[in-house]
Amino acid sequence: MSDLDKLAQDIAGTGVERIFGIPGSGPSLTLLDALEKSGVTFYLTHFEGTAAIMAGVQGRLTGKAGVAISIKGPGLSNMVPGLAVCRFEAMPVVSISEAYPPGTPASKAHKRLDHDELISAVAKGRRFLSKSGPRFSDMANWAESEVPGPVHLDIAGSAIENDAPVPVSRDDVGAASSNQQVLDFIRNAQRPVVIAGTLSIRKRLSSYLNGLSIPVFSVAAAKGVIDETLPHSAGVYTGVGLELTPEYSVLAEADLVLGIGLRHNEILGVKAFPCKSVNLDTQGHRLCNGFHFDHVFEGASEEMDVLFSALSQRTWGLESLRQCQKKLREKMLAGDFMPANAFRVIERHFQHHARLVLDTGNFCTIGEHIWRVPKPGLYVASGQGRYMGAGLPMALGAAIYDPGVPTVVFLGDGGIGMFLADMKLAVQHRLPLIVVLMSDAYLGSIRVQSIKDDLTEKPVTIHQPSWLKAVEGLGVEAHRAGSEQAVEDILNSWDFSKGPIFIELHFDPEAYQHMVGNIR
Repeated sequence: MSDLDKLAQDIAGTGVERIFGIPGSGPSLTLLDALEKSGVTFYLTHFEGTAAIMAGVQGRLTGKAGVAISIKGPGLSNMVPGLAVCRFEAMPVVSISEAYPPGTPASKAHKRLDHDELISAVAKGRRFLSKSGPRFSDMANWAESEVPGPVHLDIAGSAIENDAPVPVSRDDVGAASSNQQVLDFIRNAQRPVVIAGTLSIRKRLSSYLNGLSIPVFSVAAAKGVIDETLPHSAGVYTGVGLELTPEYSVLAEADLVLGIGLRHNEILGVKAFPCKSVNLDTQGHRLCNGFHFDHVFEGASEEMDVLFSALSQRTWGLESLRQCQKKLREKMLAGDFMPANAFRVIERHFQHHARLVLDTGNFCTIGEHIWRVPKPGLYVASGQGRYMGAGLPMALGAAIYDPGVPTVVFLGDGGIGMFLADMKLAVQHRLPLIVVLMSDAYLGSIRVQSIKDDLTEKPVTIHQPSWLKAVEGLGVEAHRAGSEQAVEDILNSWDFSKGPIFIELHFDPEAYQHMVGNIR
């Protein structure tokens, strides 16, 4: 059995069902042949960056590392943007590419780049397929370990003799800590608030959070970790919420903030809280010291029973939260047809049984606040990196993973173009995907600065913002709508078993500029 056959068996043996990418004519193609014989399905993308994001979303939704593949040099270069998305969003993925073995003479220069230098900023590390290991399962564990992210495996026609082992994560080592101090904080608090980071998803804490009777926020990337249809769900915490947001009013009344994996990169504005604060994080202080927590607890997950039992003894803030959310919703839905109306009608149509995927832009701010996500698997977004354009490949990856649930992705003028060719995958595989373009004919969230500082608007103006004909040319049923009823009519006529649809919405650019006023 060849080394690549063994690698294929190892990949299949870890439970990987799908792999994404673009192969070359060398070992990547040989590996895909072996994977096919092992029952792993390959999805040919039009861009390697798409493959990495789709694989990362598989990792995000399953908790097990996804896999993407490319050729060496330029192929891996194309994959780097997708790996960056996975790094920003803590999505576990193993990228695999062809490579020259160590010691190859410099005269072998075709498509040659230093892979270590190329991916050093976006991957946790790189190894070469070797006889001594690490095995693929080791690489997958590395990608999945806290904090999850991409790792890279180079392959040649055969394995080299040896490479370094993968590092041991802090979670693997375990952390010694006592929860007594945290318990004291909770027992002495009358108005505690919880802010849940994405660690709460990976630690499967939803049932704990859903059972509380105090305000519970999540960071944007963790929407759904608490069922947002429950009365104590306070929505998203960003660190920069303005007067109309629950984070602005509720935190002013709180006497304790309990963070769960609350980290610098998961919010927009890091600052100390106006009351006592503690954080539960297996990584200790290193990712959260900017909040100046009074205590950081590094204990094991099994100790959560005690902590949440203490929290469950408190009830407060629910009526104030309801009033705040009512005012926020009324503000977003006031006036003519705007993004909030589109979110409302689509959410209402599917009755919380559709997956929300958000790209980035002003509409994203609205979507984060108005669409209520009942569980983590029904939300995917670039909530940490705010990586423009990532929404479409994220949606493709989610729809392939779970075609039994309609996936709705919202894109803006800036984010629709980067990965558009891969919408053909949605047609090819008849994915239950709705792509919604929210257009104001500008890079709207950047235009606000042009207006504020009296700068030129030419760099943020979109020429010919409609994509209807382009999308139709890819074989996607395309519509334009200008009212809630028009959107509802389109949804009522859609048979999601027949594949994707595209809905284009155009908004008054001046009203669009003001829709996030007093929100963010």
